[in-house]
Amino acid sequence: MLDHLWLWYHHAIVAHGRQPLLFALLAFILTFVITRIITRLIRSGRGPFSNVSSGDVHVHHVVPGVVTLLLGGVLIMSSSRFGPWNSVGAVLFGIGAALVLDEFALILHLDDVYWSREGALSVDAITVATVVLASVLFVAAPENPPGPDRTDPHVKALAPAMFFAFWMLPVAITVAKGKLITAALAVLNPVFGWIGAVRLAKPGSPFAQLRYRTRPAKMARARAREAAWERRVLPVRNWWATHVFGLSLAEPAPTKAAEALLAQTTQPDRPSPTAQPAVADEAERPPSD
Repeated sequence: MLDHLWLWYHHAIVAHGRQPLLFALLAFILTFVITRIITRLIRSGRGPFSNVSSGDVHVHHVVPGVVTLLLGGVLIMSSSRFGPWNSVGAVLFGIGAALVLDEFALILHLDDVYWSREGALSVDAITVATVVLASVLFVAAPENPPGPDRTDPHVKALAPAMFFAFWMLPVAITVAKGKLITAALAVLNPVFGWIGAVRLAKPGSPFAQLRYRTRPAKMARARAREAAWERRVLPVRNWWATHVFGLSLAEPAPTKAAEALLAQTTQPDRPSPTAQPAVADEAERPPSD
């Protein structure tokens, strides 16, 4: 059994040059899981872990993530594709990408929104990146076998244009329409790209802002479809963000102290009873020589 698995792995993964992609995907998922476990333990005050600081500055894990990502990229570009350092670089790339995308919301907002509602953007970033890495792993082109290339030159010249027109162009349109998950799946199968390209765009997407601005009927349809989609998907997304990412998506209830402070700030200013006579006495006092 193990021999058959090893033969399949060597033929489908190693021989086709997909091992670095597999290592990057596994490192990405494992790093994300470990990072979320550690951050949730730190937040709850359990375990031996604590926040890392440099003086008064809290060092977020996006910082080592950027360094690791760059180091992995350099190793990948400077090593042989089938060499061991290429796989090491892929592992470092996956680790760095997970650390960076886990704080994608912080990078976008330039604020510590890791556990807040805005932190749900990191949920989308991690999910899309996982789907993209898995899709690229399955559709990565195998190495051409050695020997003379008897492919017709016209076919060789036409192949890149066909690939772009029938695969990558629908993916780009789907991304412009704001359908990131569908676009990630389209990397695996072009059918998803065509589905995303012909369907209505999300109301806030660049495509909708460009094409639906003068078409109020289409914008209204897009908003109605988005609202219906949110009603179906939002509970699942909230469960995923709350139980896996540990986010607090519910709006916090105001405390009694906050309500009292709000009541004080909304009341009109009333003059002090002791200050009014003093002002009056000052006004009635005759001027001195």
